[in-house]
Amino acid sequence: MKFKKWVFSSLRTKLLMMFLFLTVIPLILVGVISYMKSYNIVAEKSYSLAQIQVAQLRSEFDDVLQDIKRFTEVGKKDSTVQFLIDKHNTAEESKSILGMIKLYRESYQYSESIMNIKIISLDGKAVSEDRGVHQLDGQALTKPPYTKLLDQPTNTLIEPIYKNSNPALSMTSTITSDNSNEVIGFINIVIKASIFKNILSEASLKTSSTIQIESESGNILFSHPQFAKTSPNLERKQIEENHSGYFTHGATFFVFETSELTGWKFIRYTPLLDITKEANEIRSLIVLTVGSVLIFTIALYFFITSRLILPIRILKEKMKQVSQGDLNVQLVNKGTDEIADLGENFNSMIMKIKALLTKSVNEQKQLKIAELRTMQAQINPHFLYNSLETIIWMAEAKKSQQVIEITKALSHFFRISLSKGKDLILLEDEIDHIRNYLIIQKMRYQDILDVTFHLNEDILHYEIIKLTLQPIVENAIYHGIKNKRGKGFVRIKGDFTPEGFISIDVIDNGIGIKEDKLKDIRFQLSQGVPFEKDQGGFGMVNVHNRILLHYGEPFGITINSWYGSGTRVSIIIPAERGIK
Repeated sequence: MKFKKWVFSSLRTKLLMMFLFLTVIPLILVGVISYMKSYNIVAEKSYSLAQIQVAQLRSEFDDVLQDIKRFTEVGKKDSTVQFLIDKHNTAEESKSILGMIKLYRESYQYSESIMNIKIISLDGKAVSEDRGVHQLDGQALTKPPYTKLLDQPTNTLIEPIYKNSNPALSMTSTITSDNSNEVIGFINIVIKASIFKNILSEASLKTSSTIQIESESGNILFSHPQFAKTSPNLERKQIEENHSGYFTHGATFFVFETSELTGWKFIRYTPLLDITKEANEIRSLIVLTVGSVLIFTIALYFFITSRLILPIRILKEKMKQVSQGDLNVQLVNKGTDEIADLGENFNSMIMKIKALLTKSVNEQKQLKIAELRTMQAQINPHFLYNSLETIIWMAEAKKSQQVIEITKALSHFFRISLSKGKDLILLEDEIDHIRNYLIIQKMRYQDILDVTFHLNEDILHYEIIKLTLQPIVENAIYHGIKNKRGKGFVRIKGDFTPEGFISIDVIDNGIGIKEDKLKDIRFQLSQGVPFEKDQGGFGMVNVHNRILLHYGEPFGITINSWYGSGTRVSIIIPAERGIK
């Protein structure tokens, strides 16, 4: 938590985090992407090179075997066939066979790698370079590879043997009759293993990998290094199921290819680190670059923040003084950059705050003055004198019940006007205040005044600024109904608006207001200062200003009037519940 607080409370730390976020992280992303790309390119290059090397090694082995395999053509010669068919007098045929072998040796490149060539009949008669004509052991033809070749006469079997204590390969094929394609004998060629070892050694000079050649049965024929171990079972399965390919297992990379000629598997496996050595060097370079940029970024950060933080700290101290109530603070700017602009805006803000405070104080004064004017207007001597004269007249006329009623109404009227000094009262009390006011007025204008109330009782429990409705009702009587012949009426309606506000309408059928005068009154409401105090504008503007100062927009008074027909004044206030 302390570390988190330190990070978020210090601008310098935030700048450091921003520097790291905007430089190091993108650089790391670029480095990672570059490493991945270079790794893939280097790896693909290494994989392709390994495949080419294995394919080249397999091709060299196949070339040797293909060249040596041409010696099997000796088995198709007439003298060879005659030697295999005749059971007696085969001396001439055997000489002819040995002569052809000698001729072939002089014709082909790899003949020196052949240790011996032998022709064998099905009854065990044989002719070879090393022994001439001789008879094989009677059990020899009952053993592999002869038994396998009788079952699969089209195959050529190659297997490792020792000849004169030297490692060699024995390549055996069948000899068939041209007419019936029946097997009539075998040709066996013994090849020196050294030629293949020399090829493998030369190939191994180009790589540090392990290379091994396996027969179709999985036996290792050749390997380099000589005592290399065979690959694990998992790799064996993948190698046996596919003709060629490459894969990675653990920390080892494998590439293999199968000879179409012999079915041998040429396998090369290398430590993965050797394959990706160049990519790892690139990774080290990227890490070094990122580390260098990080050090440079931190150094640059300290240089920049030393230039930025000092004026911001001065601004912070000045703002602290302002928060403690000192509005005479001024910031001295010495530059022309954004921080200097911030200082200018700070000075401008302080001046505006001072102006707003002054305006707020003046508005409060105006509110109090407006309330005082309203109360003075309600307790004006003229209204009080008229009410007392009415009481005296009723007393002289011995109308005691009416005297009691008007006296009680006058008492309640002034009690609500005072309201123990409170600014807000319940709408219910404000309506009672109007009722008491109208009781007094109806005593005086009972022949020309009719008043009705249409109120949603739910609104009576909400608050209203006291002495809000009485000036509006008074205007309706004195400037509307009193100036019209015949009986007039005042309707007071109250309900909720669709927006959830409270709307109170005072409607009269008085003389109304002319269009030009109505424009003047609306302008007075918008400006807040009435032009004429004797034309009904003063009381209305007074109430509108009090509502606007207390609640703000969009609350206040709107007026509509039709000259000769009447006037409608609407008061909109928020629905705020009060406490009785």
